[in-house]
Amino acid sequence: MNPAPAPTAPPFRRLLVIGIAGLVLSLGALLLLRSRMSSDTQGGRNVLAAAPDSTEAFARVQPFQLTERSGAEVTLATLAGRPWIASFVFTRCSGPCPRISASMRKLQSILAGTDVRLVTFTVDPQYDTPQVLGEYAERFGAERERWLFLTGSPSALADVSVKSFQLPFQRDETQPVGQLVTHKTLLTVVDADGVIRGYYDGESDAGVAQAAARAQYLSRKP
Repeated sequence: MNPAPAPTAPPFRRLLVIGIAGLVLSLGALLLLRSRMSSDTQGGRNVLAAAPDSTEAFARVQPFQLTERSGAEVTLATLAGRPWIASFVFTRCSGPCPRISASMRKLQSILAGTDVRLVTFTVDPQYDTPQVLGEYAERFGAERERWLFLTGSPSALADVSVKSFQLPFQRDETQPVGQLVTHKTLLTVVDADGVIRGYYDGESDAGVAQAAARAQYLSRKP
């Protein structure tokens, strides 16, 4: 007598198992990147601050649609074909933001004559309108064609900062205006294909030099 075939799991149960497995893998990848961002070192060097000629690559920037200080629409496609360096600030910040923007101004000078662009994203889009960003940009001598300042809806900026750059920020309405948003102070180098190629200290000359060297190398790379 042939043994009865083993019962199979109902289709919905199989789909549930597959879905859970996919979610676990996605969360695992995200946690791995965040863990590397906070603690991974090799020989005492933060591996996220990739060397100029490193093959290291991190997350890919996801498509976005934001508004520049000029009022022009800017998308990921707008930035395609040239390396760029991103920073996240808000104009009313009384903490590290002025230092980050000063670092971007140094990069503007160091990278003069290259095709590298600079992109500042606001983490306070409720206040930082294109006009406000325009006034802020003028304080730092930002060149309109080379250094973009982007704003948009809160959800759109959160998607860019958290989902693409893995840089969470938090808004706390109980804090003074200048401390309204806590966020990362990194300079992020993105290659011409929209892939993140390194994270650098946005508050130090060393971080500026490293980010500039990385961007220059990517600019020259065929």
